[in-house]
Order: sequence, then C-alpha cells, then structure tokens
Amino acid sequence: MQLPFIGAETVDLSEQELYRKRLYSGLMQAQALANIGHWELDLANNTLYWSDEVYRIFGLEPQEFDATYEAFLKYVHPDDAYMVNEAYSTSLKEKHGYFVEHRIIRKNGEIGFVEERCEHEFDASGKPIRSIGTVHDITRRKNAENELILASAVFEKMSDGVLITDSNQKIITINSAFSKISGYAFEEIKGKTPNAFSSGWHDNAFYQKLWSDINKKGQWNGEVIDRRKNGELYTAELNIIALHNKNGILTNYISIVNDISEKKQKESLIHNLAYFDSLTNLPNRVLFQERVISKIPALKRDSKKMALLFIDMDNFKNINDTFGHLTGDKFLIEVAKSIKSLLREQDTFARLGGDEFTVILDDVKSIVDIASVADKIIDRFKNPVMIEDREFFTGASMGISIYPDDAQSYEELMRAADTAMYHVKESGKNGYQFYTQSMNEKITERMLIENDLRNAINKNELFLEYQPKVNLETKSVYGMEALIRWNHSEIGLIRPDRFIGISEETGQILEIGLWVAKQAISDTKMLHNEGNKLTVSINVSSKQLNDLSFVEDICSIVDDIGLDNSYVELEITESHIMKNVDKALIILNLLHSKGFKLSIDDFGTGYSSLSYLKKLPAKTIKIDRSFVLDIDKNEDDRSIVSAIIAMTRSLGKDVIAEGSETKGHVDTLKFLSCNQIQGYYFSKPLKIDKFREFVYDFKGEGKSV
Repeated sequence: MQLPFIGAETVDLSEQELYRKRLYSGLMQAQALANIGHWELDLANNTLYWSDEVYRIFGLEPQEFDATYEAFLKYVHPDDAYMVNEAYSTSLKEKHGYFVEHRIIRKNGEIGFVEERCEHEFDASGKPIRSIGTVHDITRRKNAENELILASAVFEKMSDGVLITDSNQKIITINSAFSKISGYAFEEIKGKTPNAFSSGWHDNAFYQKLWSDINKKGQWNGEVIDRRKNGELYTAELNIIALHNKNGILTNYISIVNDISEKKQKESLIHNLAYFDSLTNLPNRVLFQERVISKIPALKRDSKKMALLFIDMDNFKNINDTFGHLTGDKFLIEVAKSIKSLLREQDTFARLGGDEFTVILDDVKSIVDIASVADKIIDRFKNPVMIEDREFFTGASMGISIYPDDAQSYEELMRAADTAMYHVKESGKNGYQFYTQSMNEKITERMLIENDLRNAINKNELFLEYQPKVNLETKSVYGMEALIRWNHSEIGLIRPDRFIGISEETGQILEIGLWVAKQAISDTKMLHNEGNKLTVSINVSSKQLNDLSFVEDICSIVDDIGLDNSYVELEITESHIMKNVDKALIILNLLHSKGFKLSIDDFGTGYSSLSYLKKLPAKTIKIDRSFVLDIDKNEDDRSIVSAIIAMTRSLGKDVIAEGSETKGHVDTLKFLSCNQIQGYYFSKPLKIDKFREFVYDFKGEGKSV
C-alpha cells in the first residue's frame, strides 16, 4: 500500500495553501517535540501515510521509502508482531479503537518502545474506510521505568541493609535486609532518626569525626557497633553518603550497612588459633616470638635488659603415659595457672607446645630479680599439682638467658635458654640455670654427635669389642659381652657414654641396636663354626623394650644367620625395666618364649626391683660394678653382694659380677660363691680377632690391672 506525499507543494501557492503549509509545518514540529508521529491508512484505496516523525521514531530519514504495512511490521520486534497485528485486526472487527505498547527495532539495531493508538472511520453501512493512528516514542520513559524497577529490585533484594533519610535525618525508607539486620520493621522506625540503633559504645569524638567527614567529603565509611531491636550488639561495616540535588541542596542521606559480626568472630577465632594456645589460652610460640622481637629495639635504645625463661616440666611424659592425655591436659592447665599467678601483669607467659613454657621478664634491673622469679616457680612445684583430688608430684627445669648479655636476637636467646634448661635436665632436673658459654660448647658437641651418629653405620665407623665372661670353677670362657665402639672419622674414638644416651633420646638406638645384634650374632656364629660354643650378650635399650617389632627383628636376624636362640643373651638394664614394668614384662616374656636367654644388667642400682624380680623371666642377674670395686675392702659392699648372690640363688638364677679388676675382687667373689666373672682382671674388651686368640690361649688365669 502506498500513499502519495500529501504535503507536496504546488507551483502557484495561494494564500490558503500557504496557510495549510504553515499549519502542516507546525504540526510536524509539534510531533517532533512530543516524539509522536501519526499515520493514516486509506482502506478504500489501500494506501498508507507516515508522518516524518514516524520515520524518525523507526530510526529512518523522513520519507526514506514509501510507507507500507509490511515495512511497519518489519520494524516491530518479532516477539511483539503478532500482538500488534492481532490488536489492529480485532479493533476493526469489533469496530473500536485500540491502544497497545510494543517494542520496535530501529534501523541501527537499537530496541525502542512505542505506544500506538488507533481509531477507525466507518461508512453508513458500517464498512471501515479509514484508520488513523499515532505512534508515541516512550523509549526514555520505559528505560527509566525499567531502571527504576531494577533499582527497586536491587534495593529490596541486596544483602546489605539500606536506610534512607531526608535531610533532617528522618527515616523515609529501609530495605528488607536492613530490617533483618536490625530487627526493626519499617513501620516501627519510620520518621525516627538512626540514633534509635545507637549502642552507646562510641564516644562523642567518634561521631564528631564521622559527621566532619560527611560534611567535608560527602561520605563516611568505617566500622560501628550498633544495637539490634532485641538489645544484642553487632558490628557493622557502614557507608554513609550525603545526596544533593542539581542545585547543591542536601536532600537525603543513604546508609549502607553490612553486618560483619560473624566475620569479626571468625577473624577473632583465626587470630586466637594463630596466636594463642588452644589448651591454656596462653600466647603460643608465634606470638611469643613476635613479642620478643618487638621489644628488642626499645631495649637496645634505652640500654635495658630482658630475661627469657625456658621451662620444661619434669616427668610429664610419665603422667601422660600412665593416666592418659586427658589427665595430662588438665595437668598442663593447672601448671599454666600456677606459673601465671607468680608473674607480673606486664610479663609475657607463653606455651610453646607439650610441657614447654616460656616467660619474658621485662625491664629487669639485676640478676637477683630474675632469680627471685625463678625460685618462686621452682618452689611452687615442690608441692603437688592437684587434679581431681589426685596429687601429682613433678618438678620444673628452667633455663634462663638475658638480653643483651647472652644474645641479641630471638633465635640466639631461645637457643641459650634452651641450652641452659637442657643442662638442668642433665644435672638432675628440678632447678634453674643461667646460660653460660661452657653450656654452649657442650650442646655444640652434643649436636655434632647427634648429627654424625646418623651416618656412622653407613660410614663403617661403628665396630664391636667383646669382653670375655669367665667361669672360675671350670676355668673357661663361656661367653662374651658385645660392646659398641665409635671411631669418628675426624674426632677419633668416642666413648659409648658420650653417644648411647643421645641415641636413646633421638631414637637412633633402634637402628644401632639392630646393627649391634646382627654383627654380634654373625661373629658368634663364626666362633661356633670354629668349635667355640660361646654365648653372646647383647645390651637392649629401653626404646627397644617399648618397640614390639624388636622381637620380630631379633628373631629374623638370628634365623637369617643360623644361630640357635639359646646362645643369644639379651642384657636389660634394671632401670630400663622399671620405667614401664608391665610393658617390659610383655616383651621379656615373649623373648623368653622364643628361647633367648635374659640377663638383668646393673642390678642393685634401680628401685623397687626386688618385688618384680621373681616375675622377670631372666636367667642371670649381673651385679653392678659399683658394688664390686671395694668388695675386698668395704664390709657394707661385701654384705650387699652376698645378699644379692643369696637371693639370686634362692630364685634359681645365675649370678655374674662385672667390674672384677683385681685378684682381691676375684678371690672375694669366689669366697661368696660367685664363680661367673667379667672384668679387666681377665681381659679388657677385645676386637673379634684378638678375642679369638684370647679364648684359644686362655688357661683360667688373669692379671691385675
């Protein structure tokens, strides 16, 4: 359908035509101002006319092409085309106008919104002859409405609380999130000021700074503590914005509230986990280190001193092992309370872990002040620690280092205090020591031994010597004790008493013990192959007695080498058995059932051993050399040895005396009916080749050394 351009001029304009032209021009301007175009459809002639504004609404140049209904539908959004066509068809059929909103797609691809209105003219018979309509561009309004709807949805659905006031701080609206955070419904606080939520937590200076920022910068953000309707306090992250109109006049305040109470609680929990011990709630190692490091610059500047106390509870492992970890934890809590009560408020008291505690004594004037605190702590544990009406007797070993006298860094101060504490442990526990340089030399030697011992086996630095065991009645060598030696590649020969204790503490004794067993049993098998059916004695450590796999390991070694178990005697120190008698009995009985001989070493130096002696499946009791050294001169020693021999005989066990170095020792022991002897009188420990020669040449005689 086409319609000729009605507004075309004629060559000869009459006054009436000029008027009509001006009228038409004014109409076009009015339509442009109103964003409203009009169209006419001559149904009789099937022609369509669009005003210039209709073209512009569709993003076209005025009269860019002849208007057609098909062209019109082309620019209607595809999803709305059916609705528009249906509205027009229905209105014709029912003989009434129509109003419809729909989307259009402009020539450049932009989507717009229009309102269409239409009326129809009918002839006398009711037949439609013309349709006249308007197209109103409402894109701006619809976009604004959509933005408003979106803003309203965001306002209502956002997780942050929003409160809006007028310029007098009277509340005019809130969103659901704010209502949820504060507990107030809008009706309850409408027209009130935000002071209704004040917790009273912040002082006047806080609010003065807040309003100063708002007045100067137009906004303020920070953390506040407010009060909910139920009286509960909560922490909020608050952002307040002042709004002004285009004339610069204040119109509103917008407060955006984020409840961060849970976040703050989590931060506090994380902080506590990071810096405080969960059992005692004392500062932990991390916080203690930070405090020491932070104090050093001020101490250096002011030439002041600081003391570090390193405290380790004595015998705590026994409490844990005997009564369980729950009792152990309760014990540590009571220890922490006790020590804390003896310190000043400004002193830092921390738990490093386990039963290790540390103290910072600030601004100490003299060593007397430090010793006074140390004495109080040590004296406290002369009395028992009470746990659920049970008394626990313990002690404390404490090492002390002083800044800047002993060290000037955290690591060095801690190392010095730890070294001093370790010195107390070695000296009998339950006391304190100030750090000295000699201690450092000793700990350095210990570290050297500990580190190098790890590779001693691989480097073939360990070897065995054997001390003969002699029977005075048969004048024969019936056995030998395997004794470990260490020939360090740089230091030279290191005595067993310098490294065996360290290997016990580090657990290296397990590997070393198996190496000794394998080497000693191999050498014994060699002697057997040569016709010398001797029994080899191998020392067993307390660590091995606590290791159930030791039984399997020693059995495997004997089986692999092919020696009968009855030729292997395992020597267990009395004190090692008494550390955990019940567990030791299980291991010893198991070894006994496998056919191994068992011997109690250093008998008489332990405690409470006689009541357990009859329970032990030991074949032999070895009298400690400390009782033998003066046996020929000291009546008390002779009486003790005589009693041990008599008791042992009554239990049907063998007895051997070690440390027999003189003829007087041997004669006295023989007089007391102890005929199994071990000591320098007959031979010092020998390497296997020399030992074989000794056995071959032995005539039952010895010599004083």
